[in-house]
Amino acid sequence: MIRSPLLSRPWTSLALGWVLLAGAASHLWADQRLDQIEVAAGFRVETVAAEPLVQDPVDFDWGPDGRLWVVEMADYPLGIDGDRKPGGRVRVLEDRDGDGVYDHSTLFAQRLSTPNGILCWRGGVLVTAAPDVVYLEDTTGDGRADRRDVLYTGFGEGNEQHRVNGLRWGLDNWVYLANGDSGGTITSTKTGETVQLRGRDLRIRPDTGELEVQSGQTQYGRNRDDWGNWFGCNNPNPIFHYVLDEQYLARNPHLTFPAARHDIRRGDTRVYPIGPIISHCDPQYRAIGATPRFTSACGTMIYRDNLFGPDYEHVSFTSEPVYNIVHARKLLPQGVTFESHKLHAETEEFFRSADPWSRPACIHTGPDGALYLADMVREVIEHPEWIDDELEKTLDVRSGSHLGRIYRIVPENVQPRDVPRLDRMNTAELVRVLESSNGWQRDLAQRMLLWQADPQAAPHLRRLYETSSRPLARLHALCTLAGLGSLQPQTVLSALDDPHPGVRRHAVRMLEFHWDGWSGDRQTAGRRLLESRAADEDPMVRMQVAYSLGEIDAPGTGKLLGALLAADGDDPWLRAAILSSVHRDNLPSVVESFLADRAGPSVSLASLLVMASRIDQPQTLETILSQLSTEPRAWQTIHAWFRTIGPTEPIEQFGLSQQATAALGRILDRATSLLETNESSTAEKTVAVELLGYRREQTEQDVERLESLLAPAHPSALQIAAIDRLAQLDRPQTVSRLARHWKSLSPQVRSHALSIILQNQQSTQDLLTSIGEGSIARTSLSAEQRVQLLNHRSEAIRQLATEVLKQHSRDRQAVVEAYSPAIALFDQGKTDLDQGRALFATKCASCHRLEDRGHVVGPQLELLTNRTPKAILTAVLDPNRAVEDKYLQYQAVTLDGIIYTGVLTSESDHSVTLAASDGKTHELLRSELEMLQSSGESMMPVGLEEGLSVEQVASLIHYVVKTITLEIEQPETGE
Repeated sequence: MIRSPLLSRPWTSLALGWVLLAGAASHLWADQRLDQIEVAAGFRVETVAAEPLVQDPVDFDWGPDGRLWVVEMADYPLGIDGDRKPGGRVRVLEDRDGDGVYDHSTLFAQRLSTPNGILCWRGGVLVTAAPDVVYLEDTTGDGRADRRDVLYTGFGEGNEQHRVNGLRWGLDNWVYLANGDSGGTITSTKTGETVQLRGRDLRIRPDTGELEVQSGQTQYGRNRDDWGNWFGCNNPNPIFHYVLDEQYLARNPHLTFPAARHDIRRGDTRVYPIGPIISHCDPQYRAIGATPRFTSACGTMIYRDNLFGPDYEHVSFTSEPVYNIVHARKLLPQGVTFESHKLHAETEEFFRSADPWSRPACIHTGPDGALYLADMVREVIEHPEWIDDELEKTLDVRSGSHLGRIYRIVPENVQPRDVPRLDRMNTAELVRVLESSNGWQRDLAQRMLLWQADPQAAPHLRRLYETSSRPLARLHALCTLAGLGSLQPQTVLSALDDPHPGVRRHAVRMLEFHWDGWSGDRQTAGRRLLESRAADEDPMVRMQVAYSLGEIDAPGTGKLLGALLAADGDDPWLRAAILSSVHRDNLPSVVESFLADRAGPSVSLASLLVMASRIDQPQTLETILSQLSTEPRAWQTIHAWFRTIGPTEPIEQFGLSQQATAALGRILDRATSLLETNESSTAEKTVAVELLGYRREQTEQDVERLESLLAPAHPSALQIAAIDRLAQLDRPQTVSRLARHWKSLSPQVRSHALSIILQNQQSTQDLLTSIGEGSIARTSLSAEQRVQLLNHRSEAIRQLATEVLKQHSRDRQAVVEAYSPAIALFDQGKTDLDQGRALFATKCASCHRLEDRGHVVGPQLELLTNRTPKAILTAVLDPNRAVEDKYLQYQAVTLDGIIYTGVLTSESDHSVTLAASDGKTHELLRSELEMLQSSGESMMPVGLEEGLSVEQVASLIHYVVKTITLEIEQPETGE
């Protein structure tokens, strides 16, 4: 690689002559770096801006006049002076000679806090600069921002790579933001309204100050396709699809729903750089020579034009700055979501540079149809948090801060289109822009029409909708009319029957805001079309119907929801959308319609039973049970219902009639009979176990039956199910009952029994007492469980644990040093692979999975091929040295006093999900929680080394390293 010596000198040391010759030198060096770039066959890459006109670019947007507005994260990392001093900038680039290359730069704003997102807005720009979203404007005409309004504040200021970003225009006339993974309590300065961001993204209306949380979360780059489907990414994953809409799910607090963020990536996680892989990251996080895999995926966007041809329709692009590439993927519709497959051949990428300083950050479809790419150009892109302290002393972590590139990528032998001057257009001309094939042009024209609020826009927009042959033009016309408040009933009705499903889908959404103002023939026509859309061939249209039926107060909506549930209830996404619209008033009609159309027992029916239970509708319960009682396998539905409503609630609490109680009793009897026959499978018997104890008069008999299942003759799965149910029915006697069988329980069953015991304070005390008495061995406890007891929220338990376990904390660094000879044994091959495999099963498999054994609670080990043996040793012995937030241990305590411990994997307004170390997930309604808090420590326990020799630890490391390598070298299957 050729690199000018000047490139490694600080900006402040350059001579005045460099400034005078900046333009010529900039193009010279830009060309040198351009020579090192490789793009996909059939494309060429051009430099359209370079330092000193632009430095540290991370996002950009074009204004109506064609000028390019760029945010520069010049204070990355740790501030301009290494002391968190804000130094971010906004520049405005112009192409004054019309040659397609920017030749003039104006410093518009500076001293911003790590700005990373920008959107042109009215006379200025919106900028994300945590903790704020600000509006900047030049009101004096001197080219510099003299107005700076904080519109929203409270965004988390964590790692500079994990801050709020985005600012993307939605078809619904909201501006969308990516969480950045730092969350925050967000306040609108205009309205005073506050929301907890947590694990969600956000949308805002800057003019009014409105804000709403959205399904998420995205690390850097939340973007949509032409039809309003939203996508995002995080470091190891180049693309997620946000299938479900938060604002709809929030209506139904009685049910839990699938996580809205769906991993749609298919295929391997490898990437294929062409340059030298220079890692400044601590070797324990990314070892030199490791297989390159996504580690800094960011800026995911969907190409929104047709200049690239049909092969690039529905294609996403993602930056991977650590490996100096841009990765392309094809989106294939799959029901209401997608699958994402690598677009190019296995060893190819869309864009890659041999220059290790090339750091692609953000990608946009330009107004000319080309793809534009911001290259931050830094020697060190890793945040110092992840750099070894000793290595950091030898580095200038800001090296390259005076550099920056913006590239344009276009098909060979094709010229980018001319960019229209939207600022010179009248209303009619702006409406015509909505027919453009270019997404940026349509979006900006829509925004401008809303800003101008010209009364003459509405007739032009209606005419466009009625006459245009382009579905996207019709869609934008509808959305703009909606934003102007000028959408007439006839246009909505027409759009409900549009030839294109994307238009029909949004027409259904718009119906929500107009239905209440309609009456007579309009409502009749609307109802007829809505019924037609409920049977639409397109699943995304049906999904929007499911959502919107919960917003429309009209006769027959319950019937439609029931029919939808019967037809689409097997799809978890569609089922969630349908159930989000079910409420107290429409539940009876939903049930009636569903029962008339369904094919048999289903998860959907169980959800309706849950709702009827929670909103106290015994008559609806009776209706369902009466029909279920005649079905041989109705116990499956009852099982799903009971698993949700609570473990100790007897059927008498529902206030059912004698007839309905008898019907439910018959179903439970059929379930119990499964335990008495060898023809029943273990899975069926497990269901039967979980249905014991729901009738008060049989509780004692059922408890005895459960204890009898702890005999070694029964499968482990059945014993585990019996332990779970025993703890629910007879908590005070759980430990004493288990102690009687402890010696005959397998390690797997013992481990599960302990996890159940530790969920309750009283049974935890009983356990410690039993350990003290010798009826249960202290060695039965895992290192994680010992740590949990020694750090328990109850002082009494902490004291008892300290006394019983006689364990005191040890300095972690001392432990690491004491076991460091294990590395030499590993290097010398003095290890026992089989011993390592056995140790992994007993010490690590509760949270990690290898060779199809264990649970994926902590990091996926097969993705950590870049970790050295030393790094693995450190992570095992000192797990809290550099733990990521997403692997912190959380503890949830329910109002019933049940304690759950695990990793917080997802959350919404109404529920949280914890992944426990036994592989189970617990979905908990917030309304049922007394407490939810993080321990501040890793789920991996401190003290894992207890009872292990240096030789055993070496064998464990050998097994992990060898198994990861073997799994990675397996032939790829496409999954």
